[in-house]
Amino acid sequence: MSQHDGANIRKARHYKFLRQVFWLGMTAFGGPQIHMSLFKRRLVDKSSFFTLETLKEVNAFCSVLPGPTSTQTISVLGWKKGGPGLAFLTLLAWALPGAITISIIALSPKFLELKNFRFIQPMVAAFIIYATISMLPWIRKSFTNYSIFVLVGLLGFLFNSPFIFPIALFLSGWAGFLFNKYTLFEMQVIEPQKIQWANLILFGLIFLIIGGGGLFLAENSYYPKLAEPFIYFENTYRIGALSFGGGNTLAAMSYEQYVLFTKRLTPQEFNTGLGLLQALPGPNFNFMIYLNSVSIKSEGGSILYQLLGCLIGFIAVFLPGVLMVFFAYPLWNTIKNNRNIRLALDGIFASTVGFVFSTALNINNTFWHTTTDFTPEKYIGILIFFTTLALLFVKRISPPLIVLFVIFTGYLFSN
Repeated sequence: MSQHDGANIRKARHYKFLRQVFWLGMTAFGGPQIHMSLFKRRLVDKSSFFTLETLKEVNAFCSVLPGPTSTQTISVLGWKKGGPGLAFLTLLAWALPGAITISIIALSPKFLELKNFRFIQPMVAAFIIYATISMLPWIRKSFTNYSIFVLVGLLGFLFNSPFIFPIALFLSGWAGFLFNKYTLFEMQVIEPQKIQWANLILFGLIFLIIGGGGLFLAENSYYPKLAEPFIYFENTYRIGALSFGGGNTLAAMSYEQYVLFTKRLTPQEFNTGLGLLQALPGPNFNFMIYLNSVSIKSEGGSILYQLLGCLIGFIAVFLPGVLMVFFAYPLWNTIKNNRNIRLALDGIFASTVGFVFSTALNINNTFWHTTTDFTPEKYIGILIFFTTLALLFVKRISPPLIVLFVIFTGYLFSN
């Protein structure tokens, strides 16, 4: 076989791989727990691109990093299949279908103003409670880790500041390393790879340049409008960079930043987007596209400015996770059996579940606080809350169908 023939075969295999990834991006509903089973079915069982052990190892590595776990997993698989170029195309094939869909929804001048979404809030309140309970078994069992979970959840609920997240992550990692005493299983060790320090340097430089540029422009009275894209980029990039635990943690951090701290969105607007996300395929981190676009819309921004918000949301939320994964994956192979690091990561993960718990408390506090006047609409909202919670635990009906049912109920009630 000639070198030219070999190159053509590789291209054909890469094209087939990207076609499978694009199909996953079109059909993968249900969040990272469901995504992994779909990756296994299509990339391991059906197409034999990878072994199950490879998929499990890559997913385990991505699960301890900040950022979108599903997106990082499938990007690393693309990297292992064909290098950085294929990894980038894999990211686009996976994330773009959902990103385009939620951008169209966010840019629609009338869609999000319909009364059909009046019952989204109780549905989201139930979804976030279910997310908290379903993530609890992922915390490694220890008094320290469970204490971190409870304390972070309560502090996040009581103190509405985005600064609590980096502080809690640092202190949780320190507490996990210092107080966790349990035995850890050994992970498979493979030959170390070259560490890509440039990705870590770029990761930090973006923080400094975008954050510093936004701060300078915001403080200069001549450029307040010009500062807004920088500020949105920095907010989104920071949330994407610190979201240990995937989409649920991202929702918790963005609720603090966009609803409680900056008040760019109302709880209803936030919950509408979070509810719609359950009915869309692909990564949950696409939620930042909706948040940035609708925030700009609420401030009177033009349709082109809202489109810029969508683009900022897409780039800024995925960029830190991708840079981190390409830096850390070679490093992970050399330190993954370091006991102190793994104990600290257990504490950090417990705090991320605590963030989800604090969001559950905030969203449910908002919902139940508005149910003091018992109108027919309030009774229906309470019924939808308990029905959604029951359906999620029974697992007989998929989340997209629950969302469609709630929207249809709102439509019937408005006529």
